[in-house]
Amino acid sequence: MPKSRGKPKSIEAHMESSSIEEPEESVGTPIPQEEEPMRDEAVPEPAPSAESVQSEEWWNATASAPDWDQPAAEHAPAEVIPRKGLGMADAYFCGHTSLFPLSRALRAIANERLTGLLRSFWEQEPIELLARDGEIVFVTTRDLNLYCPEVPDVLANVDVVVVERSREQQRESGTPFFLSLAREECIALDAATELMRQYGQKLFSELWTAPRAWIMFEKNPDLLSNVADVPGDPNVRDWALETLRLVQNPDQPPSFDPASIPAYTKDGFERVQKLKLTADEAQFASQFNGARSVQQIAKNLRLDLKSTQQLLFRFLALEIVECWPGSTAAKPERQTFFQRLRRSRQRDR
Repeated sequence: MPKSRGKPKSIEAHMESSSIEEPEESVGTPIPQEEEPMRDEAVPEPAPSAESVQSEEWWNATASAPDWDQPAAEHAPAEVIPRKGLGMADAYFCGHTSLFPLSRALRAIANERLTGLLRSFWEQEPIELLARDGEIVFVTTRDLNLYCPEVPDVLANVDVVVVERSREQQRESGTPFFLSLAREECIALDAATELMRQYGQKLFSELWTAPRAWIMFEKNPDLLSNVADVPGDPNVRDWALETLRLVQNPDQPPSFDPASIPAYTKDGFERVQKLKLTADEAQFASQFNGARSVQQIAKNLRLDLKSTQQLLFRFLALEIVECWPGSTAAKPERQTFFQRLRRSRQRDR
């Protein structure tokens, strides 16, 4: 029984789409020259015979067979994206601190064990934090007046010329001059590491109160190839809290209200238990119940408002708590059934 007239046309359309998908196989297939004008002039095709239909179906099946037999790996190179080299700098995250806080950036470095450089751009010279496998190696800047304006007393026995040469190297490359002195065996590496930690934390603490700061983390293992001998600080949580303790007079936002109520964030209560808190910080954290205001907490702990704001600033910066506006309208006292009944009888009299 002869098939419908549209059947051979659909086979040709399928052959045409197959030739587009696999240009290598269609190169050797001769295409009659008269088919192109037939498409342009829309000349009706004659009714095919059963033999021609069978022949075209057999040819179509033969042409499509390589699609099933061909391995999928031969099509993969067309979709492969070239991979960057390991030594190429790669921006992992960036943003303004008002939208991407410093504490969140430090948690990302620790949780994902990142290796690279965290650059902080603000009103002064950029501050750079080097991290290796989620550990903080050191914090530095090229501005010596910002990093260490005066030479510490522990370097009194070191040659002044050597110290000044090391400080000049920091102005050029950003390498802490304490590390340069240790490389020249002027001081021990342990002493240099402790000095870099002390001055690095003091430097990083300036960013907590910076009004406008923009941060960017670059994944670049090559940046730490020259500091393989410097140990890192694995406890990023306590490292960040120590930098917050160095902030003496934190500026509260203009919208800060002492009547606001601090409450734990989604994972704040879980994270605060992992911190090494001081006695004052632990007592302050125990007052967060979602109902006490800042004024009430200060009254309970017998703290002045300035000390209370300083403690609250640390927990807010670490995103452990967030402040909610206090209720201005007093809620009506809830009465029992008998109280409402007694009051209704008094009104009836």
